Amino acid sequence: MPTLAKPGALLRCIFYISGSMQKLSIFISTALLITLIIYAGLFLSGAPSVQKRQQLSYRPSGWYPTDCTESIGVNTCCSLPNYFLRYGGSNQRYRDSVINFVHAPKCGGTTTRECLTMVAARAGKREPALLHEKSRFELELSPSSVNSQPHDIFMGPDTFGICEHVKSRACSYFTVLREPYDRLVSLFFECKQQNNPPGVGTDGCVHSSIVDWALRVKHSLFFYQLHRSVFCPSDQVDSCIFLTPNSTFTAANNVTYVNHVADHLEDIFALIGLQDEYRMTLKLMERTYGMEIFDVCKGLWLNRGIYPGSPQMDDNTNRGEMKKQLMGSEKLREIVYPDIILYEKAKQIFYEQVRVYERLK
Repeated sequence: MPTLAKPGALLRCIFYISGSMQKLSIFISTALLITLIIYAGLFLSGAPSVQKRQQLSYRPSGWYPTDCTESIGVNTCCSLPNYFLRYGGSNQRYRDSVINFVHAPKCGGTTTRECLTMVAARAGKREPALLHEKSRFELELSPSSVNSQPHDIFMGPDTFGICEHVKSRACSYFTVLREPYDRLVSLFFECKQQNNPPGVGTDGCVHSSIVDWALRVKHSLFFYQLHRSVFCPSDQVDSCIFLTPNSTFTAANNVTYVNHVADHLEDIFALIGLQDEYRMTLKLMERTYGMEIFDVCKGLWLNRGIYPGSPQMDDNTNRGEMKKQLMGSEKLREIVYPDIILYEKAKQIFYEQVRVYERLK
């Protein structure tokens, strides 16, 4: 029987609604009415709809909010919110959770994966499971395997949505992000240095300008990474593919929708790090997950874009010129707009996390 995954991980974000209906004031009633009108507009424009959701019955009380709504994002009835901004107590439940590192390519992810592998053994955790397409497809075809063959840490570009399959423990996500134009420049250099032909990997860039190549990418990389879902027309792994719902393309152009995603990043991710602030990111990781991370990983810095035969590609002047070309394209600015909004919010969250971290020390 065909297996169809739920319609996109980012269609199931939960945010909180507090207070009883009996005590709602006229002001709150009006605000709710306005909210309803906004989301009705989103629905009519092709953006994902919002639905009421009750807490999952198999969850022990106290892990997640008891009153949730399904919307754009991962189900926070199934994942822990930002440790510093939404919790701030003992990090034991975060340490004991199934940890999912959402690897956004060219954002320090290779270093972070190596760090987690080194730290896991010291913390008495199982070796992290690296999820790529095939292993994610296998998991979607047999979601109970997440619990029957438990892992403590998942990592890779395809981990978003895993928490919806974890039933026996708390579950959390964290990610490390980078300024979107810098990320595109780095991805282009990698593509060029590895001589990727058209249609392979990051799409042909050998004979392309960076602007032409970036326009062919056609989407905000992190925004769409959060929206992908798995479709399996049969019980065979080879039949599975990643799909991005058509409504996502409409939603990416909807300012209200994109801002709504940004407003709930701290409900989705237990921790958000920045590549440009990687040492502090390691300290935040250590505090959130209660493992020895900073001292173990502070010397790591892998896959920095230096490839055999192309040392000039790591020249900062060259990169700066490429970034100016990207930023000068009006058409490209429209394409990367969602990632720009998400990054600006992530940066704000990062420094708020740092302020709380400094108070907790």
